[in-house]
Amino acid sequence: MARLFVVTIILWCFATQARAQIQLETAGSAVKQANGKTSTRREATGKPASADPCDFGVVVTTGDEFTLQTTGLTIFQYKKTVIPIPGWGLNDLIFARIRATIPAGVSVLRIPYNPAKFPPHDESKDTLKDRLFRDLNAELAEYMRQVAKGTNCRHYIQILNSISPIGSSNYTVRGFGILNQDVVLGRRIFLYALAFIRIFDGRDFSVVRQSSALINVHHSLAVQRLLGRLLGGPYRELPAESFPTRPEDAADNPVLRDSVRAMLTESLDKTLPLMLGLQRAARDSDAR
Repeated sequence: MARLFVVTIILWCFATQARAQIQLETAGSAVKQANGKTSTRREATGKPASADPCDFGVVVTTGDEFTLQTTGLTIFQYKKTVIPIPGWGLNDLIFARIRATIPAGVSVLRIPYNPAKFPPHDESKDTLKDRLFRDLNAELAEYMRQVAKGTNCRHYIQILNSISPIGSSNYTVRGFGILNQDVVLGRRIFLYALAFIRIFDGRDFSVVRQSSALINVHHSLAVQRLLGRLLGGPYRELPAESFPTRPEDAADNPVLRDSVRAMLTESLDKTLPLMLGLQRAARDSDAR
């Protein structure tokens, strides 16, 4: 029985890897096919045919928020403040990096997103039965179907905030922010930019591919954690005085803004080509 169980697990792993590879190749071939078709139409008419569907619809749902978070040895040291940062231009930056990654001639549609129309799911109101038997894939498909309503694209790309545990603790960080670890030997300050990428099929809105946006794309998140990485995604340590004295000062801090933009740019530029099949990584990144 033990041998049968081991063999079953191995076969399941191979099947999962094969499905992921097929999906990755499908997304890559879609880029190439769309590029060729669009180029042909442009050559024939001098402009793209407006009646045709777009190749990629892009939805950015990260929001313009920056989190200041303090953790320590006790729960009484925990503090979290979220401030708006519309002047940082992160949504425009994300779309610009996607447009720069997708080859010229492939049509890209930016889809406006209004978070007020899509309130976050309240997990606290779920029963245990709901959590055990909910169909997350169906929920994601329906969510994107509503977001993209009124558009017609072959694929949709969503960029959202990624969530990561802080080391081996029970605390987590999300999206863009700065972390103050107040420990016995002093403070350690970490700035992070955690984004997540999902690619949907435009026909049935199934998830084709998903991954955290990473700078080190040659190691999975699981491997990076084993190597002692504090967070699952781009981050850098800053001097202790970098943590803003007042939360509202963070929005006007050019060092924090430019550092977050730089990490976000690098992670998207390295991960998006792999997601679209334009490059091949040594191993797939973790999907969250």
